[in-house]
Amino acid sequence: MSEVKIDPEQAALLLIDMQNDILHEKGKLAASGVGVWKFAKEVGIIRNTRKMIEIARKNSIPVIYVKIVFRPDYADMGLVQFSPCTLCRMIKEGKVFKEGTWGAEYVDELKPEAGDYVVVKRRMNAFYNTDLETLLRGLWRSTLLICGAITNFCVEATVRGAVDRDFDAIVLEDCTASESKEMQEFPMKAIFPMLGIVTTTEELVVE
Repeated sequence: MSEVKIDPEQAALLLIDMQNDILHEKGKLAASGVGVWKFAKEVGIIRNTRKMIEIARKNSIPVIYVKIVFRPDYADMGLVQFSPCTLCRMIKEGKVFKEGTWGAEYVDELKPEAGDYVVVKRRMNAFYNTDLETLLRGLWRSTLLICGAITNFCVEATVRGAVDRDFDAIVLEDCTASESKEMQEFPMKAIFPMLGIVTTTEELVVE
């Protein structure tokens, strides 16, 4: 990879679903046999994302936390809970991302601070039925530095949503995680380079 230079006055840092149910070994997805937390630990997603947050704060880049949360009865999951969507059924039946639970909260190492923004979503795409687009335009930001999990689900959906809305998408590979190396590499090699830029915290240059 080569250096990727960005203008801090145009950028926003987007942290997608850095929640206990995904990234903690005692989270609901881990209990269901989904091993994202293992891969995330191996690649150091939390450590790398903390570094990226420090870079953002140092350069006055807005930090936007996104999380997926559902009401206790999952009514706000909508009709998709009755569809063939295996993931949706697994979330509802396993009570994943349930409002008010520890699992739905951000991991301890990656919690919002004063001045950060929080966007709550109920779909994979962080733009769907949220105020994210309005927020970004209000902040006058056109370049998104994207971190989070799960790479081939919510991260990918949000990258597509960003490009559809004319935002520049830059995915921080070392700040994302999927369930396996294979699932991580496919979007990094086949999808994201066609939609935006893939880089790392080491290769990103803010100037």
